[in-house]
Amino acid sequence: MDLNNCVTMIQTYLSDVPLVVLGSGNSASYGLPTMTDLSNEIIRHEGDFDQSDEVVKDFFDNIRRGLDLETAIGMGFQLNSEDINLIREIIWNYINKRDLDFFERGLKTDFIEFSLVDLIKKIISPTPYKANIITTNYDRLAEYAADIAGASIVTGFEGSYFRKMELPSESIKNKRIKARERTVAIWKVHGSLDWFLSPNGSQCDLPRSMTIPDTFIPHIVPPGNNKYYETHQDPYRSVISQADSAIANAKSFLVVGYGFNDSHIQPKIIEEIKKGTPIVVITKTFTSQCKELFSQSNIPKYILIEERDGKTHVLTKDWEADYEDDFWSLKGFLNKW
Repeated sequence: MDLNNCVTMIQTYLSDVPLVVLGSGNSASYGLPTMTDLSNEIIRHEGDFDQSDEVVKDFFDNIRRGLDLETAIGMGFQLNSEDINLIREIIWNYINKRDLDFFERGLKTDFIEFSLVDLIKKIISPTPYKANIITTNYDRLAEYAADIAGASIVTGFEGSYFRKMELPSESIKNKRIKARERTVAIWKVHGSLDWFLSPNGSQCDLPRSMTIPDTFIPHIVPPGNNKYYETHQDPYRSVISQADSAIANAKSFLVVGYGFNDSHIQPKIIEEIKKGTPIVVITKTFTSQCKELFSQSNIPKYILIEERDGKTHVLTKDWEADYEDDFWSLKGFLNKW
């Protein structure tokens, strides 16, 4: 299929406002850590763990021999709660630093290369001026982008990040009305860098904390089988319920950098796309899980877009083709869509 017809097909699939799914591949493109980076960071802190514990030894042996972090934590053995909380803190500190570094870099360039802002602006431009974003990421990139795009953010908690001095005026009044009309719901099914469990057991949101407050526990679900138990508790349970509702009502899906390897949101999405809801997936490289899912499932309307040998490779149910133009990246994709 020629490029013009391919682009027309993409535009047709996404003619209704799509629900956006953001995975770690999207965050990695902005300098946030990959799962491999997190594994290496945990290894760097190996001395903080009890070296006499055979379970801990097996855990680090598995990571060093190349087992991914998700599988290593979820092996037949069970790390104790202290070790899981230590892993949680290591992951929080590492991602939080990279997240804040990204924000500082963005300030210097007015976020000119932050394509997620352009995506949100495009989605909330038509009526009903609302967008739903579901993400398994802990970082704040979606919140930053929505705030910069001038939308109201719904996360289950209240707050905003990016503020400029604008004294009261008629234009500011109109802008605030417009912002209230334009909302972006961001459902973070594995938690957020901003979420904490306080010493008294209450859940709270502390935007852009530099460090973990003393005696607070980060409300992020570390990789591994244990995450399926944790997400049966609030706030995850309530957030996943909202995400499920958004998926069930979606007219189409735009998936960015998500590898289809998480059972929290994936089954609901698969259920809908098997019914015929269109889906477009863009990423640097498809995971084996993603390829297997779309090759073996009876999904009628899908477009998979990845980078291959310096070109853009497009795969659908009925055809596949390579194009010289870059539209496997979000920036390039927005230039076509």
